[in-house]
Amino acid sequence: MISVDHSVRVAQRKGAGSWVRPVARSVAFAGGLALAGALCAGGWPGAAFAQSSGEELFGQPVDPDAQMLLEADRLIHDNDDDSITADGNVQIAYDGYTLVAERVTYYRTSGRVIAQGRVEIVEPDGNRIFAEEIDITDDFSDGFVSALRVEAAENTRFAADSAERIDGDVTVFNNGVYTACEPCKENPDKPPLWQIRAARVVVNNRIQRVSYEDARFELFGRPIAYLARFSHADPAIRRKSGLLIPTIQFREDLGVGVTGAYFFNLAPNYDLTLSGSYYTNQGFLGQAEWRHRLHNGAYNLHIAGIHQQSPGDFDPSTYDRLEQERIAVQTSGQFELNPRWQFGWQWLWQSDRNFTRTYGVTSQANVDVTNQVYLTGLAGKNHFDVRTQKFLVQEDLIDSSNDLLNRQPKQAALLPLVDYDYIAKAPVAGGQLSFNFNTASVDRHEANVVDADGTIGLQSNSERFYGVTGPHTRSSAEAEWKSNLITGGGLVVTPSLHGRVDGIWMDTASLGSAANPLMSNESIYRAMPTAGLEIRFPMVGNDAYASHLFEPIAQIFAGTDETDIGRFPNEDAQSMVFGATNLFSRNRFSGYDRIEGGVRANVGFRYSANFAGGALNVTAGQSFHLAGRNSFAQRDLVNAGLESGLETHQSDYVAGAQLTVGSGLTMRLSGRFDERDLAVRRAEASLSHSSRELTTTVAYSFIDAQPNYGFTTDRHEISGNASVRLTDRWRAFGALTFDVENGNVVSDSIGLAYDDSCFSFSLAYSESREAYTGNQTSQAVTFNIGLRTIGNYDYKYALDNTN
Repeated sequence: MISVDHSVRVAQRKGAGSWVRPVARSVAFAGGLALAGALCAGGWPGAAFAQSSGEELFGQPVDPDAQMLLEADRLIHDNDDDSITADGNVQIAYDGYTLVAERVTYYRTSGRVIAQGRVEIVEPDGNRIFAEEIDITDDFSDGFVSALRVEAAENTRFAADSAERIDGDVTVFNNGVYTACEPCKENPDKPPLWQIRAARVVVNNRIQRVSYEDARFELFGRPIAYLARFSHADPAIRRKSGLLIPTIQFREDLGVGVTGAYFFNLAPNYDLTLSGSYYTNQGFLGQAEWRHRLHNGAYNLHIAGIHQQSPGDFDPSTYDRLEQERIAVQTSGQFELNPRWQFGWQWLWQSDRNFTRTYGVTSQANVDVTNQVYLTGLAGKNHFDVRTQKFLVQEDLIDSSNDLLNRQPKQAALLPLVDYDYIAKAPVAGGQLSFNFNTASVDRHEANVVDADGTIGLQSNSERFYGVTGPHTRSSAEAEWKSNLITGGGLVVTPSLHGRVDGIWMDTASLGSAANPLMSNESIYRAMPTAGLEIRFPMVGNDAYASHLFEPIAQIFAGTDETDIGRFPNEDAQSMVFGATNLFSRNRFSGYDRIEGGVRANVGFRYSANFAGGALNVTAGQSFHLAGRNSFAQRDLVNAGLESGLETHQSDYVAGAQLTVGSGLTMRLSGRFDERDLAVRRAEASLSHSSRELTTTVAYSFIDAQPNYGFTTDRHEISGNASVRLTDRWRAFGALTFDVENGNVVSDSIGLAYDDSCFSFSLAYSESREAYTGNQTSQAVTFNIGLRTIGNYDYKYALDNTN
């Protein structure tokens, strides 16, 4: 007996289950929705089974109270074969999932659910699954899908002639194809740029493994690589023990190197990776890395070691040639102690000063390495930071006596460095009150002296002591009050008060020698109060083309003279560049070891214009030293401030401008001009453009001779880089740096790249040279290939036997 209901629309709350990983369990979901539809329409008593097994079967929970909706042209009850069929434009929606088919039939006796005719499943995350027919048992343990096609939300695609589900744990895809490339719009049947095709793809949910049989990698539809069998972890599983992809490299001194690694997934929050590299020249390099994540942070430990079997293969001028047993230990970690406090460290120890750089092991394979332990706190506008630091320099050159030409003993150790900033929450006397405390305890084993001529003290203008032997400590505390007042005439008046005290304690070695010009280690205490007043008169105007803001600015700061200049080391205020960016600063030194004193005034203006699609900003002015000692005219241990443009009573003129237009063009200009004849002392200019077809930057810089810093001649440099799109997917790129003064190309590179939605490729050649001589120092070819969702591979070949 058959009964037919027309234009059926049924809604019922049932916990019918949910969906699992894309592709691997698409059969199960289709059966789940189809079965749920039949249950709601026919009132099958096994509904409780579906409600209780959703998360267990599908691996992803659903809302048990979600409403399920079934729509179909007809609902057919066939008592002869005990079946329920939804026929014609069937749509079943449940908890964000949707099943569309021409016909869905549930056979109560056999427990099978069949969805037929342009079956489509849409998941909440956007995955779309297509098939001609889905046939599955109501307990989801067995089933069959024909003409399967999956479009995932991350724009990946999978297709198979058929798929079969066995024993509830194993899904077999026959003639499966996977790609992350979009189909050609003009010719959808055209093979994608790359795809992986296999006769059988077996997804085992019990062991969380995907296996391939008779697989091949195809490029433009043509096979380029074959593998009879291979397997990998289920892509939905982020961590699983197993072998990692091996890598191959080559260097003349190391030989051919092959690296293999095994990953141990010991627990969800910690793992171990053991790797070994065999180099044909140097032997076996072993490495181990331990990673551990806790509830409030994570740390790692990396160990590496090698017994070099042929040190003589290294260049005779390198330190690598002198070592056989080489070991390194590196660790890092960071922990959130609470929402405001953070503790962490990075530390590297190695048996010699170039091991990790030579072999590229650990994350510290750079020339400069900073070992540190730190504690940081942040609350609103207030900040605290304490850390200890040790600076390492990895270098490999030796001299004729086999002594390492290293800079390591000259590097400072900070024990500790403390910085604290506090800004009062409430206004004080109508203004903002802030405090700052900084202390730095510095020690080094050997003086860092440049252009030392063997004389005692600062008798050579070009002799600079960037660090002296032995420990010294400086502590500074300062407070500042600042307020803004606006007069009836539109003037913006900013009065300020600033006070600072410093204490310096020293225990330096070799007093009064060529390595230490200091004559005494006595403690130094100094204080400097400063009062300031700034007046601005912003004027706003508009015309048919732009809105304008012109703002004349005048400042005056009156403070006591800076004292004890050159009587203690200058560690953190060695850089001094006077320009438009710091024209209106109260203190233009970059650190705490120096502070600008005396009475000085800054005069200039700021101008900005905003127009359709662009903006122009200009700053210009000059500084005047009115009374007291000019800090920039005083010689300290590194000559900071000399030849800066501020060492005279009337400073050089400075100006800076930036123009941005809507077409992606940006131009920047800045300069410093002699206060007497406007001769250029420093100039920088850059022009950049960014569009789909062209991205380029051209820059020019000029710095006048500065004998006090060791630069006896002018410095000119032109640099540029560009990336030109040749087609929609091909682009060429290059870069060049040219030393105008010496007529040498310092560095250059050129390359070609391809990019699309699923594949990237680049090939580049680069070289560098010494600026003064033009002698080549390095050459390299770099290759990169990337397959979206699969991975990237980078390879760099040094043509000159360098890292």
